[in-house]
Amino acid sequence: MPLPTPFLKKVLGVVSSRSSPASRRLLSRPPPSRFRHARVSPVATVVGGAAAVTGVAAYLLQPSTASKDHKNATIFVPQIKPLKRNGDAAADNSNSNIVQLQSPVKALDVADANEVLRREERSKLFDAGNGQVGRCDLVRVPSNSPVEDEFVTGTQAGPGGNPWTFWGVFDGHAGWATSVLLREALVPMVSDHLERLPAHATSPQISTGISQAFLAVDDAINRSALAAMNDPEAHPGSAQVVSAIAPAIAGSCALLAAYDPVSTTLRVACTGDSRAVLGRAINHDGSASCKPRDKYAAVALSRDQTGKNDDEYARLVAAHPGEAETMINRESGRLLGLAVTRAFGDHRWKWREGDITEAQQKYWSSAPRPNSKSPPYLTAEPVVEETRIQVGTKRPTSPAPTPAAPASNPQGGEPQQQEDHHRRGDFLILASDGFWDHISNEDAVECVARWLDAKRADALRGTPADALKKMKKMNPRHADDADDDEHWWLDEGRYVEWRATPEFFVAEDDNAATHLVRNAFGGARRSLFCGVVTAYPPISRNVRDDTTVQVVFFGDV
Repeated sequence: MPLPTPFLKKVLGVVSSRSSPASRRLLSRPPPSRFRHARVSPVATVVGGAAAVTGVAAYLLQPSTASKDHKNATIFVPQIKPLKRNGDAAADNSNSNIVQLQSPVKALDVADANEVLRREERSKLFDAGNGQVGRCDLVRVPSNSPVEDEFVTGTQAGPGGNPWTFWGVFDGHAGWATSVLLREALVPMVSDHLERLPAHATSPQISTGISQAFLAVDDAINRSALAAMNDPEAHPGSAQVVSAIAPAIAGSCALLAAYDPVSTTLRVACTGDSRAVLGRAINHDGSASCKPRDKYAAVALSRDQTGKNDDEYARLVAAHPGEAETMINRESGRLLGLAVTRAFGDHRWKWREGDITEAQQKYWSSAPRPNSKSPPYLTAEPVVEETRIQVGTKRPTSPAPTPAAPASNPQGGEPQQQEDHHRRGDFLILASDGFWDHISNEDAVECVARWLDAKRADALRGTPADALKKMKKMNPRHADDADDDEHWWLDEGRYVEWRATPEFFVAEDDNAATHLVRNAFGGARRSLFCGVVTAYPPISRNVRDDTTVQVVFFGDV
């Protein structure tokens, strides 16, 4: 999806390593201490009204293309089909013999739900460093229409111009304009700031560069919106202004991972409540008998930035003394009604009341937030975490054992898997909160570990029933035996809730991100899974949020 208009792209000055000096100066210029809007004078109002009337008259005098089409029309309107009735009693007009009306919403079975789930999945390879090739899997499952989640995967220049790989998840809210803009602009802006640094830049320099890039994008979003409203030629309802302010009216979180393959260093920058979790490889002896949960440790590389986060609460209370009780709901974690404490856009948590009111009255935006006394309350500044990655080595390509000589089990029973002594690599899970609403960090890491075991055991392909039959020994709970009434509940006054836990995990997908979302949406609980995916906009927001997941494997899969 392109940016809303070329005008918006020009105003924001999205930069790359080849951006012009003028663009750099625009984005590096400090914000003015106070914005003032030019008011429309009576003369301008009259002139604008006259221009509008002239435009309408010119439009009405244009030759009509519709009239030509009308003269050439040769097809009569069709007959509307009557209702089908039970039996032959056509003369009976009672409602009792009318066939039940069919809902236009299709009840999805497992095959249908699989198709929806896999519609936007994809996999890519990247340079993992140490001579190894990594793989990243991605999937997005919409709930809103249009979808508000966006993502990015690709390479750009890092310090000294060296190529880095970037992965981003942008969880939009109150519209899609901000997340789409971040998809287009954030990585180029970060790259622009990092490329100015020397190849041997220190960790603090790199973290500062990433933070400055985040703030520069958000400043450009708000600066361009206010500049458009300040334009003396802008009139109420201007299409150009409506377009220009769209990324400031909506909002978005941003979760960005940046990987340097030379130093095998990963940096994660978080603004909002999307989450990054590392699966840290342990037990490098390659023992096949090791349980999936024991092969990887869950390491959080971000913390949800909400009012439930003690650090965020303390930061806001210090910045807005005397407002704690009206500003943050500690139970829900909401900041003046917003679920996050850091975000891009979201003008109602950043602008002065007069500016917000003008955007509302002239350009159909929303009203100021109640209890907003000392904006800005939100910042787009990220928290940046850094870690060294353990890159896995490629698995040896040895001939498969012949069926006549399987590895024996000294205890009897089924043959044991052959051990492979390659070094397991770390993996990274990046996901919007629609995924984390249903699963813990530890269970998500175990879910990927089970997928890796299933893939190496060649137990992913085939129909769901075939795959589950192969996985029965690896997963103690068979999907067909799962009780759909377990592990979901209905509290009074709330919607159906559930948690994704290991006893309901299944492994059926070639894509690790799709595998995670399937299990987050029900896994072995087939009726729950089909119901969650069947839910349609707008009620789907009561069931699931837009859900985007990227899984990055640092080494052979």
